[in-house]
Amino acid sequence: MKDPKRAKTRRSYDADFKQEVIRMLVSGRSARETSEAFGIAENVLYRWRRMATKKTKSNSGESGNDKAAKLAAEVAKLRAENERLKTDREILKKALGLLSQSDSGTSMS
Repeated sequence: MKDPKRAKTRRSYDADFKQEVIRMLVSGRSARETSEAFGIAENVLYRWRRMATKKTKSNSGESGNDKAAKLAAEVAKLRAENERLKTDREILKKALGLLSQSDSGTSMS
């Protein structure tokens, strides 16, 4: 028989461990597989994931406008850099074309 005192003992897990397990669940690993691997009940895993989702939603709701503004600024910055890189690439292509023409012209002489 099982020891009744042992059945009442709860295990506690630190926040880093919980986050790692939640990452595994979010990345596609099944709750059953994770439960068996770590010896944690599936319902506990679902509860951890639900609580983490609530925390994420509440944190993003507080500063939603700030995040949106930062993301918009980042997008604008990346688009400008992308255009600059496209221009640089075109210049380099033309320079390579000119250099290869001059190289082929000198080797035939």
